[in-house]
Amino acid sequence: MVAGMGISKLLSIVSYLSFLALLYSFCTITPTTSVSLQDDFINCLHKNTNIDFPLEQTFFAPAKNVSVFNEVLESTAQNLRFLTKSMPKPGFIFDPIDESHVQASIICSKKLDIHLRVRSGGHDYEGLSYVSEMEKPFILMDLSKLREINVNIKDNSAWVQAGATVGELYYRYVYIGNKEYLNLLLLNLLLYI
Repeated sequence: MVAGMGISKLLSIVSYLSFLALLYSFCTITPTTSVSLQDDFINCLHKNTNIDFPLEQTFFAPAKNVSVFNEVLESTAQNLRFLTKSMPKPGFIFDPIDESHVQASIICSKKLDIHLRVRSGGHDYEGLSYVSEMEKPFILMDLSKLREINVNIKDNSAWVQAGATVGELYYRYVYIGNKEYLNLLLLNLLLYI
């Protein structure tokens, strides 16, 4: 009987210690953070593109600098109600500077199973590009630096990158159009003189 009490007391101590060890492990295990997610994404980008990108100008995370992250997040937001604190925010923002970075971002988001939201020329009134109601973390790819516009009046064509706004497109078209028209007009006048 005395030996039975010693074993039960020993079992309760072992159970208590096991409980404390389990509790300690729950407290010390950290879930995957956006910082490690960002590091994995950056490493994947380096493997999938040949064109380098400066990290301080292309990656924005709340863990590194909250004010810059918020400034970039809010820069083209059309509907401010989607920027409230209760709305889910991206783990980080990637601002590619070359088309190959966009392709690599899609490849890496698939490989890492990261939900990718894409923001282009700023005409997103529903907030679909910078918020997400999905359970898993997401990142925002902001195409605002990809805003090249090439207008060719002679071919009647225009190539526009996704980051360009409609206003920039109209301005470029009118500027190039008027310049070409003015050059043709001057050339015609010189021919007749």
